Amino acid sequence: MDEIDKYFYIVIAKDHLSAQIYCTDSYHHDLDLDFNEEQIMGFLQKNKVNYGIDHQVIRQVSATIGKEAFPLVIAKGLPAINGKDGEITYETNFSTEIVHDSEWDFREVMHIPSVATGQKLATLMNPTVGQEGVTVEGNRIKAFPGKRLIIKTGKNVVYREEDQSFFAVTNGQLTRVGNYIHVHPVFEVHESISMKTGNLDFIGSIIIHGDVPNGFTVKAGGDIKIFGMVEAATVISEGSIYISEGFVGNNIGLIQAKENIKVGYINQGEVCAGKDLFVENSILHSNCLARNQVVCQQGNIIGGTLSAGKSVDVKDIGNHLGTKTEVVFGIDKSIQDRKDQLFSEKEKLQDALTKLEILGKRLEGQSNLQSPRSRISYLRYRNTVHKAETRLIKLEEVLEQLDAQIGSEKEASLLVRNFIHSNVIVSFGKYKQMIRESYHYVAIHLIKNEIVIHPLFN
Repeated sequence: MDEIDKYFYIVIAKDHLSAQIYCTDSYHHDLDLDFNEEQIMGFLQKNKVNYGIDHQVIRQVSATIGKEAFPLVIAKGLPAINGKDGEITYETNFSTEIVHDSEWDFREVMHIPSVATGQKLATLMNPTVGQEGVTVEGNRIKAFPGKRLIIKTGKNVVYREEDQSFFAVTNGQLTRVGNYIHVHPVFEVHESISMKTGNLDFIGSIIIHGDVPNGFTVKAGGDIKIFGMVEAATVISEGSIYISEGFVGNNIGLIQAKENIKVGYINQGEVCAGKDLFVENSILHSNCLARNQVVCQQGNIIGGTLSAGKSVDVKDIGNHLGTKTEVVFGIDKSIQDRKDQLFSEKEKLQDALTKLEILGKRLEGQSNLQSPRSRISYLRYRNTVHKAETRLIKLEEVLEQLDAQIGSEKEASLLVRNFIHSNVIVSFGKYKQMIRESYHYVAIHLIKNEIVIHPLFN
């Protein structure tokens, strides 16, 4: 055995999952060595290598191979395989996206994931326990079992233990919120909103077969479909909003959705879409925001402000009368205006505090500070400073929370299918350009920090 130690040594990997045999400087392939497999096995055991031994390598070593062949992996351990976490398999598609192929109609804005009573929604898969490993020394390597996936039943959903499956107990819209699966039934109103129904605040989707008049509020945790018009009302959805006719806001109405908005026309209203805004006809004197795109291919945008994160596709912008109209990319104009206002107030407060600091030093330097009049003046000064500092802290907190960014202005584009008229302001982030003359059939982009107008097609 000592003879083998003269020519070979063993190195075990740090993870103990492999062992290599090395030859010493005394080893030469032309030596007349006569080590059999049993002796080499004993040598391995002496070096605590007991598992995963490669007998083919042992035969190579006993045959006195060339020195350049070393080192050789003479044993391999078995790595531990940790268990897989539990999984859930859904039986229906949650996506609300529409495939935009060559036959896509922009009127098809969303697909509502709907389920029927008794329909299987999902099935839980158990975690696996894993498989233990073994080191080359023969020691066991612990495997960690997978974690169980915790999914709970929400509204209108039941769980069947036998096959670990979830089922709907009513017709409705399927949603996931955190670890809960819900089915939100659809609430329908078969007439215009009136005092008979009052305001609507519903967790699921709402369908209204009529109008939403002035002053009413409609809120939904799902989608809202209105087969009529919306006057100076408030319509807020956690999903998408569809209005078959139009929205006349009278500068007080609001339409807001976290997903898409599809509407016939917009007049003097405020509209905010978390994704896309589709308008069949015109947008007049309104403030609109879409974090993705605005599509208004058959109508005009006249007056007001339009903010978009990615693109605006429109027939006409502005008019022959030169009505001021603003199109902004990359930022929410209303939030940016609010930030600018707060920044201005912040600068004024900082300037006032600087002047107050000078005044305070003068007051503290007065020899008669203990007199009643001086004490009153000093206390007034301290009170003014405290109010200014408190307001400044509040402003900084609000400014930190305000985020006007809604996309990348460098990737944004404005497509005009007919005319863009004078007195239209186009902004890409901080870059702004006033249109001085009418252009026909053009695209506008931000290229190398410069707003470029070029023909839509050459």
